[in-house]
Amino acid sequence: MKILTIFSMVFISISLLSAQPSIKLIVFPELTTADFASFATLEDLQGAPRIFCAEINAPNQTVVMKGIIEWKKIGSPDYVLIAWFITRPFLSRTLCNDDIGKVDVRIYDHYANTNLIEENIRYGKPTGEYRLTVELYDSTSQNLLSSDSRNLVFLNPSQTLTIINPRANQTYDAGNILVEWTPISGASEYYIKASERNDPNQSLEEALQRGTPLVNDRNVGIITSINLRDILERELRPGSEVVLQVSANVPGPAGGKKIFSEIVNFSILNPESQYYQQLVARFNNVMNRIGQNEFGQMFQSGQIDPTKIQIRKEDGTIMTFEELINFLEMNANNIIRITKE
Repeated sequence: MKILTIFSMVFISISLLSAQPSIKLIVFPELTTADFASFATLEDLQGAPRIFCAEINAPNQTVVMKGIIEWKKIGSPDYVLIAWFITRPFLSRTLCNDDIGKVDVRIYDHYANTNLIEENIRYGKPTGEYRLTVELYDSTSQNLLSSDSRNLVFLNPSQTLTIINPRANQTYDAGNILVEWTPISGASEYYIKASERNDPNQSLEEALQRGTPLVNDRNVGIITSINLRDILERELRPGSEVVLQVSANVPGPAGGKKIFSEIVNFSILNPESQYYQQLVARFNNVMNRIGQNEFGQMFQSGQIDPTKIQIRKEDGTIMTFEELINFLEMNANNIIRITKE
């Protein structure tokens, strides 16, 4: 009987612990478009952009929430208090900052350091580091039930998405086009769009929007490089001109935003063209010149497709077939050997 009583007490204790009220703070990672000044003054949280949400787990309980905003300016070792607010008692639920001020969630009291707020406003955008803390109290505002804190992460509004490969006005083999771009902080996915440019009088933008689609806003996830052939919706035509753009989706307030790269245009190599035949002839000549007869025979027999050779330069771009030939011709006397692995 005593053992049963002990087990019952342990079970009750565990049940009580699992029912402990909690609060979890969710801060949107992309805040450069938010009106930080209107948020920081705490006079109209409901009218400010959605910046944070608080998940409150306290079923059927009346609670009070306190929010605290601190700032650490660039070069300062410590956070300073910008503002705080505390609500009137309300029935617990998940709420976001733009919910505060509605009928069931009213601000009871608040404080704002006007000097620090004005200093932030003068910067024109959030700068330095910000810390947002939420505290959950019982209906008396005396007993702290739970708290959570997050650092606000602000994206650099000047960051740009740059296409590394392919490069503008270059010629590439249809099966060997690496699309590669610089990463964007906070991006949830990247999209690729590509079209043929059939009219040289069209702008690149017109060609991308009105040309024959090759890749129609394909979501490639969070990778930052992919072979164009893997996502093509139809085959590339030898000798055609292609326009391509990469965009990044960054989640945040008001649906987040999209960051677009510049549009690049490049051509598809035509194996039947006189230009291609001249390149192959030059390549074979330079191979023979540096004593790589075996390679020359492999190229002539079709065992190796020279257009599929990739050499990455120091700046991260990949040499085109013509650039590779130019490099080999200029440095033929300095090349000791070339091996195939």
